[in-house]
Amino acid sequence: MGHIKLTDFGLSKVGLMNLATNLYEGYIDRETKQFTDKQVFGTPEYIAPEVILRQGYGKPVDWWSMGIILYEFLVGCVPFFGETPEELFAHVINDEIEWPSEAEWPATDDAKDLISQLLQQNPRNRLGTGGAQEVKEHSFFEEINWNSLLRQKAEFVPQLDSEDDTSYFDTRADRYCHEVDDSEDMDDPDESALFSSFSSCSPRFRKVYSRVEKELEEEH
Repeated sequence: MGHIKLTDFGLSKVGLMNLATNLYEGYIDRETKQFTDKQVFGTPEYIAPEVILRQGYGKPVDWWSMGIILYEFLVGCVPFFGETPEELFAHVINDEIEWPSEAEWPATDDAKDLISQLLQQNPRNRLGTGGAQEVKEHSFFEEINWNSLLRQKAEFVPQLDSEDDTSYFDTRADRYCHEVDDSEDMDDPDESALFSSFSSCSPRFRKVYSRVEKELEEEH
């Protein structure tokens, strides 16, 4: 197995506030409400509740996203989802995490506790708000030597024949193999009607194209 490397490009914001005090309460308040523009940015599944509620936000939103990612690593899907962003956001704000049954998808108590603490809806109670050391000291990482982590060798390193070698990836044919049942009627008029007025062209292009097409028909 190789190592998962998580890269964070930040919130893409300019003008971070400087710490004005070393008092812990002041630090927590600053960390949880670092940005107050009340705009919502990000991939819906990973957005923290305080961003959705436009309460102001800071570094704790990254710990929330990390909790979502860890849950996804363990279970195979995100903990909150919906048919629309609005439905998804409602679950993020109001719902507790649901874990699959042990028989279906076992997870250690340490893993569940870590993720549950990272996914605290109140950023003041969220693990990591007081600093990364909080996360490092969680029992889930008990066997991790943080001092030597960056020097640890990966158990598996891909051997590439060239910079363009893609042999470790599935071929497009394997990934997008869609089998069609010959017994299905592909010329169902009812299904065709669903796409009768569909067009991938812009309205402006359709207008120009229709005029040119009409002129060509008149010439013939």
